[in-house]
Amino acid sequence: MLEVFFCNVGDGDAVLVRERGEDGRDYAVLVDAGRPFVESRDGSLRKDALEYLLDRQVTHLDRMILTHPHIDHVGGAARIVRAIRVDRLQMLTVPPEDARFVPRSFISTKKPPNGLRQMLNILKELCEAAQERGTAVETIQAGEQALTDRLTMTVYYPRAEIVDRQKQVFDALYRGDAVEEGLCTQVAKERNLSSLMLRFAYGHRSVLITGDRYAADWEGEAIPPCDILKLPHHGDRKSMTPGLLNKLSPWCAVVSCENDPNAKKERPDEEIMTMFLERLPLVLCTENRPMAALAESTTNGIRFDIQPDGAVTCRRE
Repeated sequence: MLEVFFCNVGDGDAVLVRERGEDGRDYAVLVDAGRPFVESRDGSLRKDALEYLLDRQVTHLDRMILTHPHIDHVGGAARIVRAIRVDRLQMLTVPPEDARFVPRSFISTKKPPNGLRQMLNILKELCEAAQERGTAVETIQAGEQALTDRLTMTVYYPRAEIVDRQKQVFDALYRGDAVEEGLCTQVAKERNLSSLMLRFAYGHRSVLITGDRYAADWEGEAIPPCDILKLPHHGDRKSMTPGLLNKLSPWCAVVSCENDPNAKKERPDEEIMTMFLERLPLVLCTENRPMAALAESTTNGIRFDIQPDGAVTCRRE
């Protein structure tokens, strides 16, 4: 059986994909790790990603995959690496072996490039912790690979120019080379577009995890339909287009979002939710404030169990 558990980490992403082995040997992948610490909120059951793993008696991850370098996706990774065994830590752009911490004065006082500097240092600290714990730190490869006899994973890269530009700037900053402020700003703002997307297939069913890559950026790519879709960017206005939804044709959509109102971030977006509810039999949120299109929900997370024959059960936990 394959368990896919969308954790309620508030404003962030963490998805556990675990094949339960008949011999007691599980194969577990964590996609993203939420924020460093998840603050409690009234009416919310949100928790840190590490808490979910320990609650579910996961003390060993075969892989932890980080879709892109934003704090709500990678911030909790270091605590996990230090607390439990992780065999492989995989991402798109890995710090080089001679990477140094990037000082504040080296880039800019402006928010986008300085935010990028902070994230690069978080990633360096994470990779150091992983290496101390014996975790292999790897650049993930695009394409399909078999994880077990029944479970496969297909990795979709972002656009080549995004990949090349990110690696160029990351490596230069880690080495201490000068990088033009405008280029740093561009790469900082492209981090959602640099998201890896992952398709897990098991029992003739598939789950597509999209990071935060805006729909308009990949709707023209040859990505096959899926059964369960994790919306990018927490279901905001950029997360989906009608054409891409038609092409993917899922029967279920999951949105990772929080119940805190934020005037700057409509997550999930009501028009997007209305579009999904009109076309799909099942639309679920890890949590959300009340909307006309979607009733308020408070859960620890959303779990799908997929059997080898393709049968699927879903429940809130």
